[in-house]
Amino acid sequence: MNPEQKPSTESSAMRRRPRRAQASDAARPLGPKAAVLHARRQRLGSAKAAAVVEATDRHRSDQLALTSNDGALAFVLKASAAGLYVERTQRRPLHAHIVQSIVFESIDSFLRWCEADPVRFDHPVLYSRLRRHGDEILRAKR
Repeated sequence: MNPEQKPSTESSAMRRRPRRAQASDAARPLGPKAAVLHARRQRLGSAKAAAVVEATDRHRSDQLALTSNDGALAFVLKASAAGLYVERTQRRPLHAHIVQSIVFESIDSFLRWCEADPVRFDHPVLYSRLRRHGDEILRAKR
């Protein structure tokens, strides 16, 4: 380097390393996306622990419960006098729950509803079990 040239600021800036946080520094609050990811990670951890304790498909004498591996989505299928009762529960991050209850009178209406639900893309194994068990219950009602 000749004496007339000054060192570029880019190379000196690249050499500097950020100051490391010290133990006395307060933690920065999480941003919205990081908060959602953190909540999902916590929910997955508790769902995995619960999955070890109970099976994915739970049978009672009058109903069947199907749950996704991460516990975010659950279906309860039950034969009713009118046809097939389905309860769909979706657990969202930050402890929000969406519950949808439906009674299907025919296999065609049940299959149309299944085809419109995005669960077939997100949880294909759960989707196939839902269709199979729902179809069995409705056919037994005939």
